[in-house]
Amino acid sequence: MFKNRKERSELLESLVVPDKDAISITNTNYSQRIHILWGEEDRIFSLELAKTMKTQLGTKTTLEYIKNGGHLLPLEKSFDYNRRLKLFLASVNNIDTSNL
Repeated sequence: MFKNRKERSELLESLVVPDKDAISITNTNYSQRIHILWGEEDRIFSLELAKTMKTQLGTKTTLEYIKNGGHLLPLEKSFDYNRRLKLFLASVNNIDTSNL
């Protein structure tokens, strides 16, 4: 049933990048703006990870948490998620957000 189990395990291990190595990969300032929408109650990826990502992605990165949101924000909190996404996209395109 499980063929090449050892090789598969080694392959998966090689795909994992330690945090200390990831910092050197992502320690750049991107020219475009990056907006992270994160569920405050995400049980898969912690809020601390979101904060770390924000720092690593550079000064043009913003982070918003959605209260009572989990890992599947577009499904769990679709109204709030879509509203915040529209506001961010409008700000990128310099669109008036008073009617959003």
